[in-house]
Amino acid sequence: MRIGIDIDGVVSDSYRAWVRELNQHFGTNILELKNYDLSVDFGVSWEEMGKFFEENVAYLFEIPEPMSGAKEGIERLLNKGHEITYVTARSVDQKEYTLNWMKKHKIPHEEILFTGLQSKVDYVLEWELEVMLEDYLGNAQEISEAGVPVLLLDASYNKGELPSGIIRCHDWQEVVKIIKNGSLN
Repeated sequence: MRIGIDIDGVVSDSYRAWVRELNQHFGTNILELKNYDLSVDFGVSWEEMGKFFEENVAYLFEIPEPMSGAKEGIERLLNKGHEITYVTARSVDQKEYTLNWMKKHKIPHEEILFTGLQSKVDYVLEWELEVMLEDYLGNAQEISEAGVPVLLLDASYNKGELPSGIIRCHDWQEVVKIIKNGSLN
């Protein structure tokens, strides 16, 4: 099976690290994200949040730990003969930081698609991915509406009822089990 996997919030525990850094920078005490758009929870403009990330991108992409079970889950999927293609909203300018992080944590990788601010749907369809592992509900809905099943890794910012075609997974063990059993419907 051709599996697409997002990076931030799925393989990299980015948001936990970023919230810690943002709290320090903005003098806030946010404990849990309610919105995927960090600027909303931190009460700053999109531009101000973008400036913080632009000025600190190398550090912010270096500090996260892998999501619990991600490395092992990816290795199990690869060992079962599945193909993994990462589909990330990071820009191609952030490729070096991404590759360095994956090497540092020994995350298996071959294909990484950097979509930037473009929709992931076109990449998922072009690469003929058969399932997508995602954490952002907006992307999950678009991909699912395009006919590709989505496994949504549970996060504080993606709660609520899910439309058909999207299955909530609470951890990487559940992801591997669903793919192994072929229970994507």
